[in-house]
Amino acid sequence: MNKSRYNIVARFPSKEGLSYCPLWINPDFMLAVQNLHNCEAKQLVCYKGDEIKAVMPLYEKKKLGISYLICPTSSYYQGLWFYNLGKKGENRRLLDELNISSDIAIWLKAHYKKMKFKLMPENYDVRGFTWKNYKAKPLYTFTYDFQEPLKLLYDEKTKLSKASIYNYQLDEQFLPEEFIHLLKILYQRLNKDLGLAYSAFQKWMEDLYQHQLLSQFNLRREGKVVSSSLVLGGKEDDRAYLIMLSTLPEEMKNGASVVHYLTFIESLRGRFDKIDFCGGNNPDVARFKAAMGFKLELFFIIEK
Repeated sequence: MNKSRYNIVARFPSKEGLSYCPLWINPDFMLAVQNLHNCEAKQLVCYKGDEIKAVMPLYEKKKLGISYLICPTSSYYQGLWFYNLGKKGENRRLLDELNISSDIAIWLKAHYKKMKFKLMPENYDVRGFTWKNYKAKPLYTFTYDFQEPLKLLYDEKTKLSKASIYNYQLDEQFLPEEFIHLLKILYQRLNKDLGLAYSAFQKWMEDLYQHQLLSQFNLRREGKVVSSSLVLGGKEDDRAYLIMLSTLPEEMKNGASVVHYLTFIESLRGRFDKIDFCGGNNPDVARFKAAMGFKLELFFIIEK
């Protein structure tokens, strides 16, 4: 085994030593995920000397005394955040990130028999893991950069025109019971199970809202909430993450989903640089997001 170039430790989630602390490694977020999924949240911290070079969230479970890493549904990404890599050019940064991910791959293999985690689109270089015999499966998401114009396809423009007669109105208000109600309708329609207790999921929402890491946007028709979405992202994030959106089936044919997307995008303008719509792997959902003019991005799920 190669000698590590870095000192790697797993610690209780903390902001200590971090010049900035984005959502996925934010201690308040990680502990909310821990409580929801009954796992143990840790930060993997990579040091060179006294300086932090990278941080990665870990979600650990144990079975028969054996530790393994899970990929919790409420944490869409478990990526690598890099720090203090200097200003020696893009090629130097590329090599440093590769060395760090390689050493992290070695450390993880020594501590866990089985693991699964999803890197972020920014972590497109997965050679540090694949060269250590990890499996890397490509997945997709859609994003929107506020600097770019939206280019809706004809069908979505038609739905938007049709929706104008219904006078939909968007507000940003935390109404967890309303969201859970719509979520139950969505999963019943899909004939699927959330995989979590709705009461526990609501508690997760409430915890994140309290820590200003979650926003809820509600589309109303005649005062009634007909569509609702959850957006993750705090003051230290340049990206917002739309993790869930549920619309009443009878309102979808009226163009409510198109209106919801466009109006909540405008509500976030000036607060973030980009929106990640967290998914492009379901054919129907992917087609809709592409038709809205969003950009396709690649990321990887890593398994061992």
